[in-house]
Amino acid sequence: MLENIHLLRKLFIIRTSGDSPIHFGQIAIMKTIEQYENCTQADIAERLGVSAASVATSTKRLQKAGLITKTVDQDNQRCKRLALTDKGREAIEKRISLFEEYDRLIFGEFSDDDKLTLLRLLSRLALKMQQVEGIEENFSTPLELCHELRARLYGDNNER
Repeated sequence: MLENIHLLRKLFIIRTSGDSPIHFGQIAIMKTIEQYENCTQADIAERLGVSAASVATSTKRLQKAGLITKTVDQDNQRCKRLALTDKGREAIEKRISLFEEYDRLIFGEFSDDDKLTLLRLLSRLALKMQQVEGIEENFSTPLELCHELRARLYGDNNER
């Protein structure tokens, strides 16, 4: 059932990606740039737990599409600071709103108790799966667990 849910969500992503200048994997990069304006590629790689090379490739594409700007840091000429353009802000806002609308459609008929129960059950499932995989650490957020899982799947430097 989890695989079916994963595939159904992936179908939604593919269906709604057609006219978007942002690929699904670039959403997290753009949201990070939005949240930490003038951050560096290294900052993004560290925050997202991905390789610097993958961030470099994505930011190059985003810059070429006119969605972000790169400016040279005044104190370190080799360092480039990243910022969203107006076009980038509009694109990420549109993309995020599609996901929010999808979630409203999916969970609209769920009561608050249903949602809480689902969250509790999924959290228990994830914890049990961690234990079976020998991951005994406690993570304060799902994102921290995500970073750990990426490191285990792709190596400490997350090269894919």
